[in-house]
Amino acid sequence: MPSRRAVGFSLAIGVIHAAGLLFVALSLSYSIGPSQYSLGGLLWRYGGLVVVAAVPVWLAVRFRLVTPVIALVVTAAYVLGMELTPPGPTFRDVAELEGLAEPTGITVVENGLYIVRYMVNASVWTVGFLFLGLVEYAVRTTWTHLPSVREWVPWLSIPASRRRAIAIATMGGLLHAAVMVWYAVRLGVTLSGGFEWLLYLFGAVGMWVLAALPLYLLVRHRLIVPATLLTVFILIDVQAAFTASVEDPHALYFGGWFFYLGILLIVAGIEYGLRRLDVYHRFISEA
Repeated sequence: MPSRRAVGFSLAIGVIHAAGLLFVALSLSYSIGPSQYSLGGLLWRYGGLVVVAAVPVWLAVRFRLVTPVIALVVTAAYVLGMELTPPGPTFRDVAELEGLAEPTGITVVENGLYIVRYMVNASVWTVGFLFLGLVEYAVRTTWTHLPSVREWVPWLSIPASRRRAIAIATMGGLLHAAVMVWYAVRLGVTLSGGFEWLLYLFGAVGMWVLAALPLYLLVRHRLIVPATLLTVFILIDVQAAFTASVEDPHALYFGGWFFYLGILLIVAGIEYGLRRLDVYHRFISEA
């Protein structure tokens, strides 16, 4: 499909995706109508629901990358399934979750607001789907026994030159850092002692490193596992927002990024070692 038609088709699917979810949310009496937001807030939330679906669809139509669309369908189906099947939304005071004797007046919602949480976190889901597509692209351009992509990206030949790999890793790291810093701000991740600026600086640098390193290894050295695991970390992190809890999984991801980086380095070393032992190439030739 030509580029313009692919973009138009993808945006149309994105609009249908957004309209369907918003219709269900409004029918459940969630306060997410246009009158609830400023123009900027409206564009961010409603536009996010369009983009989060349009990106995977565009990757599928343009390049035949199927994993982002599968992830989108599974996520949207989960959100709708949880909203449309009992039990309905349950409102609980934080005191019940923490076992406190007196109510706090702070209410969390269980078994509900899945569409709202999906909508406000659409940017994080989009990054996860995009990285998933990049991993599939690398796999299908590396393993010749798999169906080839519909169209090769001229600036994304794998293995890429060192300069191109640095550029891709830098941009991917910046995208990941920007979205994850925003996510941390939205969730109100804080540090005792009034040193929030230090936490966010530390987290921003870490978010860049955490994505840039596996992306570089992916496009430069064709190491698949670290970038795949990074994508899994992102999707698990944002999926946790569906569950009402006093715990904040993103605080660990954001503030303890060096722990995740250690895991990525370990699996990168294992994959590289297997390749050096020729196990990697034997697996590819038999795939």
